[in-house]
Amino acid sequence: MSITPTIKFLLITAGLLILTYLFVLPLNTEKYFSPAETLNQTIPTAKQKLLHQAYMSADMHGDTLLWSRDISEPSDRGHADISRLLAGNIALQIFMAVVEAPDDVISDAIEDKGDKIRSIAFWDRWPLNTLISYKARAIYQAKKLRITAKKSANSLFVIESKQDLNDFLEQRRTNPESMSSILGIEGAHSTEWNLDNVEALFEAGFRSMELAHYTDTEYAGSSSGMTKYGITPRGKKLVRLMNDLGMVIDVAHLSMKGVEEILELSSKPVYFSHGGVYETCPKARNLTDEIIKKIADKKGIIGIGFFEGAICDVSIQGIVMALRHVRDLVGAEHVGLGSGWDVSPLPIGPNQLALLSAALRNDGFSDTEVAMIMGGNVIRFFAENLPN
Repeated sequence: MSITPTIKFLLITAGLLILTYLFVLPLNTEKYFSPAETLNQTIPTAKQKLLHQAYMSADMHGDTLLWSRDISEPSDRGHADISRLLAGNIALQIFMAVVEAPDDVISDAIEDKGDKIRSIAFWDRWPLNTLISYKARAIYQAKKLRITAKKSANSLFVIESKQDLNDFLEQRRTNPESMSSILGIEGAHSTEWNLDNVEALFEAGFRSMELAHYTDTEYAGSSSGMTKYGITPRGKKLVRLMNDLGMVIDVAHLSMKGVEEILELSSKPVYFSHGGVYETCPKARNLTDEIIKKIADKKGIIGIGFFEGAICDVSIQGIVMALRHVRDLVGAEHVGLGSGWDVSPLPIGPNQLALLSAALRNDGFSDTEVAMIMGGNVIRFFAENLPN
């Protein structure tokens, strides 16, 4: 049988891709393509650093696991590694597994087209199954965090239960140069629309998950989706399953209708890991005052992102403005940090958090309020809502 020119071309192309994957990669996409940068190079003063040490800090959203960089080693690339997180007195960091991103990640009406994470998986030579499986991508990123924790010489701990977190907080009294981490999932694509996969993800260590990301899903409408519907019948089953397992529901990226419906459905408090408030930054992904009040009424917590889509004014004052709005609306006990490390330009990195705590004090926040916002609220929320 003769081989047509088209088939010959495809075979040669496939062969070249396989050879590239096996012998040329990894490329290190973060070095060449990551949009993450720190826009403010100001170094906190010695006094600011000293005052900041009184606040055990926590952050609800880091996309650091997406990249191939070993965060057990200090780096000047991106935003977060153990060294820089500890420099900001971070005691708890939520690391998200990013498994899906379409071609368009900016507009308020995004079609489900493209797969940017597959490109990163290919060029950075993730395991072959991650090229076709969202679940495999999540589990791969979870394994990366566990490997890092083992290499960290008791600097990084992976938390899975209330007891784990309590034990960590106790040991941190004598080992302040240590931090804990919780695994979350950005969007529910990693279930591959099969609820049987939720327990496998839970067993892999994931303790938090969003129902949608940039696009509408089989479970729920996205704030940037084409239709922005609420929770589907399958999504309601997922909510109940997550409640039963003790997997905390993250309502970030959900349509406002979806957030409202989850608040009615969930038997447990939910959190909004990263984003902003509509009154200070009128974008579709940001929470209206009505939704903020409902999350607070259900003992939830709202994470303010540091990126343009969350605060519009990408500055320390932009962050303070959003934090102040939530504080004034529902109280300081319902708001915390949801930075978005390592995937967007941000005004500060984790080693500059003393600049933010200083800005809050200068804006009239009390020491008690600053302590809650910088980390106390997040630590309390997960101490209460992680599984037993």
